[in-house]
Amino acid sequence: MIRVLLVEDDPMVAELNRMYLSRVPGFETVASARSASEALELLQSHTVDLLLLDIFMPGQSGIELMEGIRRRALDVDVIFVTAARDAVTIDRALKLGAVDYLIKPFEFERLKQALDRYGETRRMIRDGQTLDQAELDRRLARRTPEGRKAEGLPKGLDRNTLDKVLQAISAWPETTPWFTSEEVGQQVGISRVSVRKYFEFLCTLKVLRMEPGYGTGGRPVHRFLLQKAYLREAKRFL
Repeated sequence: MIRVLLVEDDPMVAELNRMYLSRVPGFETVASARSASEALELLQSHTVDLLLLDIFMPGQSGIELMEGIRRRALDVDVIFVTAARDAVTIDRALKLGAVDYLIKPFEFERLKQALDRYGETRRMIRDGQTLDQAELDRRLARRTPEGRKAEGLPKGLDRNTLDKVLQAISAWPETTPWFTSEEVGQQVGISRVSVRKYFEFLCTLKVLRMEPGYGTGGRPVHRFLLQKAYLREAKRFL
């Protein structure tokens, strides 16, 4: 099994990544960290092959964490899973040796593709295989930023509906800043389940912060808070 450490400060996104990882044979999550310092501690106490690493985190960034990993010569690989999309950051990540770079939001198939490729490379190293020039060129081509364009909205999401959801949460009263998917659904005119899909998408962009909770009968009733500093990330999809 390839042992993976998740490094993501948003608990909802971390849980989504954990769920995705469980669907790929040959990989297991050994631990989850919410900061660079916590990740370094876990690397000392756990055997880890691969990090799924965010860049935007409190304290040190993911790039700074990877620089620390390289200074310490820790034998661990990194796949970045982040909303950071500027060429400078991507170039720095690749120069530090990231094996792949996924721009949020992404579909499960793109993550599976990254993990499958990583697993294939691990098997080649384990078996002592050699590469011809064509295969090497194909693998090196994956590391260039030019082809790493942002994906569109995930399947099942609509730009017009996203715009309505963004308008609703942007205008939410500051006196009661927390809201639920049911409250926003009533205002926008769509079901709570549908709103939840948009909220999950916005959480991956850190536009929303989730606070877990439960209502009557033990039904999960999570509250959400708009993080205006990240709002521009969502508006790119309109």
